[in-house]
Amino acid sequence: MRFLARNWTRLVVPSLAVTEICHLLSDPVRRGSSALAAEFCAAIADDELRVIEVTPHDYRRISELLAAYASLRLQAVDACVIALAERLDLREVATLDQRDYLVVAPRHLPKGQRLTILPGD
Repeated sequence: MRFLARNWTRLVVPSLAVTEICHLLSDPVRRGSSALAAEFCAAIADDELRVIEVTPHDYRRISELLAAYASLRLQAVDACVIALAERLDLREVATLDQRDYLVVAPRHLPKGQRLTILPGD
């Protein structure tokens, strides 16, 4: 949670991830609270966080990723993050679910490279 607070303004949030992020921020097991989720939503409302809407092209790529990595049980939000990273030419992701990002090969990176996982708490 500290990472999120320190890097708030440089994050790009997929619209599909907002609900999941709010759930994680409010989870007491992860040292979260409803206040953190409220702060996150307020930051979106105040344009402090950039929320990226998912396009039909992104949904096509999400579908391809879900099919290609079915044995990994890749989740739609994680596939969405990868699809947006490809579209926006992003090289880093902030995630608590590192496993998927260590396996999935994004199209926009050289063969064998994976997205860089930013440190979590």
